[in-house]
Amino acid sequence: MTPVDLIEVLLGVIDQIAKETVALMPKVFLSLIVLSLVIVVIKLLNKLLRRLLGVADPDKLLKKLTGVKLPVSISSLIIILADLGVALIAVYSLTDLLFGPQYMKLVNDALAYAARIVSVVFLTVFVLVVFNALIRRVKVEGGLRSYAYFIVLLLVTAMLVDVTALSEPVKSGLISGLSLGIGISIGVFAVWFFFHNY
Repeated sequence: MTPVDLIEVLLGVIDQIAKETVALMPKVFLSLIVLSLVIVVIKLLNKLLRRLLGVADPDKLLKKLTGVKLPVSISSLIIILADLGVALIAVYSLTDLLFGPQYMKLVNDALAYAARIVSVVFLTVFVLVVFNALIRRVKVEGGLRSYAYFIVLLLVTAMLVDVTALSEPVKSGLISGLSLGIGISIGVFAVWFFFHNY
């Protein structure tokens, strides 16, 4: 390749980069505008929700009605969920703006998987909180408490299997086995609990 040909190739590459940069500039500016609007909306929404939740005080209301105090603040949880909703709108908008509709399925799949993981975490926390609340209200022997924790562990394991990258037959087999084990364990426990005196 002669020096003239090399210069022409370099000029062609620079010209292509310049054209792509010029074509992307409007999208970049629009993306910056969207991000700025999202930040403003989140700040305003947080202020509004903090005032409303400060008046309603759902944490105190829940403790008054049920006597259960959650390990996380309900007010903070509501604010986080509202922020996540606004952030999801921004993610969809930016994906459509920068990459086009063809990438929306990839974003949907990623968000669906993340939602499954988050749901497992929330369900695990919820089950443990409810279980601990029941244990405190009802005097339970150590052995029975350990058995109940074992059942909770099996339930959590069944939920975790659902979000793993295992093949569908393996998932189905594991979940069926865990479900059968939980059912048999509860049945044996029920028979012992009601008829152990006999």
